[in-house]
Amino acid sequence: MSESRTSAAVTVAQLSVEALRALGVDMLFCLPGVQNDDFFDALVDARDIAAVVTRHEQGASYMALGAAQATGRPAALCVVPGPGMLNAGAGLTSAYWGNARVLALIGAVQARLRHRSTGILHDLPDPAAVLRQVTKHAGYIGNGLEAVGVWQQAIDELMSGGARPVAVEVPVDVWRKPADGALEAPRATNPVIDTERIEEAARLLGQARRPLIMVGGGAQDASEPVTELAEMLEAPVFSRVMGSGVIDTRHRLHAYLTVGRDLWPTADVVLGIGTRMEFPNVEWGVDPAQTIVQVNIDADELDRHGTGTVGVHGNAAEACRLLVDALARHNRRRDDRSAETARLRAEHFERIAHLEPQLSYLRAIRSVMPDDGIIVEDMTQVAYAAHIGYEHRRPRTYLATGGAGTLGAGVAQGIGAAAAAPERAQLTLVGDGGMLFTATELATAVQYGINTTVLLFDNGAYGNVQRLQQQRFGADRTIASTLRNPDWIAFGESFGVRTERVAGPESLPATLEASLAHQGPSMVVADIADEPDPWPLMRMRR
Repeated sequence: MSESRTSAAVTVAQLSVEALRALGVDMLFCLPGVQNDDFFDALVDARDIAAVVTRHEQGASYMALGAAQATGRPAALCVVPGPGMLNAGAGLTSAYWGNARVLALIGAVQARLRHRSTGILHDLPDPAAVLRQVTKHAGYIGNGLEAVGVWQQAIDELMSGGARPVAVEVPVDVWRKPADGALEAPRATNPVIDTERIEEAARLLGQARRPLIMVGGGAQDASEPVTELAEMLEAPVFSRVMGSGVIDTRHRLHAYLTVGRDLWPTADVVLGIGTRMEFPNVEWGVDPAQTIVQVNIDADELDRHGTGTVGVHGNAAEACRLLVDALARHNRRRDDRSAETARLRAEHFERIAHLEPQLSYLRAIRSVMPDDGIIVEDMTQVAYAAHIGYEHRRPRTYLATGGAGTLGAGVAQGIGAAAAAPERAQLTLVGDGGMLFTATELATAVQYGINTTVLLFDNGAYGNVQRLQQQRFGADRTIASTLRNPDWIAFGESFGVRTERVAGPESLPATLEASLAHQGPSMVVADIADEPDPWPLMRMRR
């Protein structure tokens, strides 16, 4: 389409609704307030965009995060300025590091009072200074004449380049101003891939004796060409959490993180696809004899650690398809590495076998979850074990907050994922420490009949904090890490959530199956204790 339905969008508020339509957004996670009243008045007439009102601005931004991650499409939220924007900021920084195209529509104080610090309701000295740190683009509509230009740039930026959030501020006294002009469909632009770099990368990979591939969140939509590259190169593929599911863990060349760590020292050429390669560069170290080839849509990631990377700047799926074509001209014959990878995987599972009861819970979950079922992780011990012990079968089925590592996002993030992909089962893994950050959004899930399921692990503590305190300072040196929790059954039922408790992993499959089949939100509570530390398995220092 060359032009959206903006002929009738005579006000900035109506134009803003058209911007959502142009992005294909049909659900707006929001918490209205006085600065945005005129926008919501326009939204009343937009029967094709459902307003999902949340109980906290964090909930709105986390829901948008989950919706965008689950579908790969844009998602949107709307909140008031000041505290509303700051509350939503945690979700925006999670979207920034979690590879999510999230649009934040944020009200603003009167245009004439901008930057004057008058203390008028919801004022901040410089809101854009905050937004620039948690988005890749922040726009401001100061009047109706510039509204189309600001909106066009915002939706173009959202759909271009790496998947990161974008924000637009609209002052309370600008919503009803006439908007001059019409929006076009988002004009997505991506880097033009340098074919000479592709040839160089293909030559290096093609002549490699023991190539290795690492994938990240930027490869979630490149599963097919990544798998084809791996098979052509006989290269095992590993990832950290954001790359989970890019290659099926049952594939003969899939390598869990610890297997990737084992293979790392003997790899002569490593191909990173859509990943920051933080663990290898920071934790493991790069041998001077190793060659690193990076494919990334973010130019800053091509050689962030100064290891002399051969960088291919571009979209992962497009670049990988070009590499497949070029590799056919350069690829050497290699022995089948299936047996080697299988042996290392067997050793991996022996190495992690002591992670109980986490692994038993993960096996119980896998026995019930469909291949395309969506798991959202909060920061909890079973989720950490899932990085190296769960069977990830499809892309966009294991959602996290990436480098943000956001404690407490999970419940709301899962609700957003379930709302955006209602045809898929959805499960959130959360601990008692993270649960109460956004647990009140269960009221939102009940109100809108969203089929989210929460699996809550209760150990009466901020478990990771407490264990680190014990490891570093001694068993009697813990502080501010023990929790007194509510009666979780009564808590869930008070919202109208189907809530059950399980005695252990053996009883989980039947209970979880019934919960996932329930029409509406559900919660399963599991008491857990003495969870072994998985982190030493993931790190090998320089």
